[in-house]
Amino acid sequence: MSVNLATFRIRFPEFADDTEYTDARVQLFLDDAQEDLGTAESRWCGKYDKAQAYLAAHLLASGTKTELGDSAASVGAVTSKSAGGVSVGKSVVAKDRSDQDDFYMGTSYGQQFLIIRNTCFVGVLVANCL
Repeated sequence: MSVNLATFRIRFPEFADDTEYTDARVQLFLDDAQEDLGTAESRWCGKYDKAQAYLAAHLLASGTKTELGDSAASVGAVTSKSAGGVSVGKSVVAKDRSDQDDFYMGTSYGQQFLIIRNTCFVGVLVANCL
């Protein structure tokens, strides 16, 4: 099963404005998320729909930022900013994720997607038997 448009808008009321976020645009990102997750829903430990919804919300929010001219990746929380000289400082977190995960850190939706993904897929574990 996959997330439908109505369920997505209920979960994320910030995307409920169908003038700003048209049905076609939201559905496009729902489809993109479903394609990225693959069709093996059983691999997602019962969290496929939630993962799809958060990934679609992340893609939609990121796409909207890009559409508005913010093409820079905004990874990390803003810790300082200034207006006259236009500078922004971002916090840096310890590197406990892959470089590919940085894309997801740009929105709270992407961060939540990573939490869901990481609870379902565990990396390689090595046991030292010395």
